[in-house]
Amino acid sequence: MHGASAGFSPALSLSLSRSRGWALLAAGALTPAATVGIDLEHSSRVGFPGFDDVALTPAERQLLAVLPPNQADPWRTAVWARKEALLKARGTGLRLDPCSVEAFGEPTDGAVLVELDTAALGLPAGFAAALAVVGPA
Repeated sequence: MHGASAGFSPALSLSLSRSRGWALLAAGALTPAATVGIDLEHSSRVGFPGFDDVALTPAERQLLAVLPPNQADPWRTAVWARKEALLKARGTGLRLDPCSVEAFGEPTDGAVLVELDTAALGLPAGFAAALAVVGPA
């Protein structure tokens, strides 16, 4: 059987994200305990008043405070994409308070979290995307 060894049959994990008419799909043949999460965000969704209070940890708000104003919304967009990808891969989604998830911290559950190059994916400016894999791969 292709892709299987010693009685192990990989499970297919899927994750989909859409934003402003664009979509990303992540798929992986992983161990049954592993899952993927992907998120695609546009900067127009993060610049509203109060976003920082509902989405960022205190440490992330400190990092944001030192950024030049023109980098704030792209950074917020990347943070939100990372958090959503991780929460999707963990299977909790937004049932878990995003303020409790560090977008740049070292995950304690063995998760792998990477930002995707949206220009290389052919997406227009203003997008951020992230991919997370949680569990044994």
